Amino acid sequence: MKNKICLVFLILVIILNLCSCTTAKKSFNVDLIVKSTDSEFWASVYDGAKAAGAKYNIDLRFLGPTKEKDYQNQVSIIKQSIVRQPDAIILAAGDYYIMAEPMEMAVKAKIPVILVDSGVNSDKWTSFVSTDNYKAGEVLAQEIEKRVGGTAEIGVISFVKNSLPSLERTAGFSDYISEKTNMKIVETVYCDSNIEKSEQLTKEMIENHPTIKVIAGLNAQSATGAARALEALERSDIFLAGIDCTVEEADYMEQGIIDVAVLQNPYLMGYFSVETAYNVLMKKRVERNIRTEVYVVDKDNMFSEEYQRLIFPFY
Repeated sequence: MKNKICLVFLILVIILNLCSCTTAKKSFNVDLIVKSTDSEFWASVYDGAKAAGAKYNIDLRFLGPTKEKDYQNQVSIIKQSIVRQPDAIILAAGDYYIMAEPMEMAVKAKIPVILVDSGVNSDKWTSFVSTDNYKAGEVLAQEIEKRVGGTAEIGVISFVKNSLPSLERTAGFSDYISEKTNMKIVETVYCDSNIEKSEQLTKEMIENHPTIKVIAGLNAQSATGAARALEALERSDIFLAGIDCTVEEADYMEQGIIDVAVLQNPYLMGYFSVETAYNVLMKKRVERNIRTEVYVVDKDNMFSEEYQRLIFPFY
């Protein structure tokens, strides 16, 4: 009798151990759908996502249009993802309005959606990991006020008109300038996150408004294109401020063409979005909104260790 009891007990122990091993090694399939697969910013988001994926045993697919201006392609990409039935979708919506319906289609298909960087015109998502983009625009305006001030005329180069970060940054920037300074925004244009288009728009803006003293680029491509234009025109008298700072922008900052930038932390956004997806799939409580910090960088502090890790992804 004792031998039978011992045998049953041993079998139970083996079963429990096997179950615990299975739980520990449980893997999930997650689709990360971004605005552009050909971008330093989104490459950094993907690096953070991969790091979290390795930690939490998540099989990650990196999807999206090649260029941000092709945001309508995201509709077919997310529909294809729904057919594949991943365990979760992480979405950086290229358009605040257009992507709402396909995002809700995913939710109806019982696929939880975690938003990263950019939101949609719907409340059906599970969690949203992003920069406080209104604050980023506001901080950029504050830096311009501190460093230029007075009654300076400002030209704004934004990016994709109906993406939520563009809407929020433009609002944060323009609200601060109009309500708390004597400076004036003379024109706001949109480059569709295309450097060449930003360069051309900057040249046209300077020609149309010859008294402009400041240009604000509200994302990496906007600021990079503006920097190229100022370099080509030899306009060192125009103060250039931007949001984000790529390797090319860092070179312009070292040359004194870009004067100040507000940095996001795309790596952490990628990491937190995958970590959040894992917690959702493990039935853990998650925050509705997860915000990452912004940082101010200029020529004096750009080579500090803290900022090098944000500017140079290979550091």
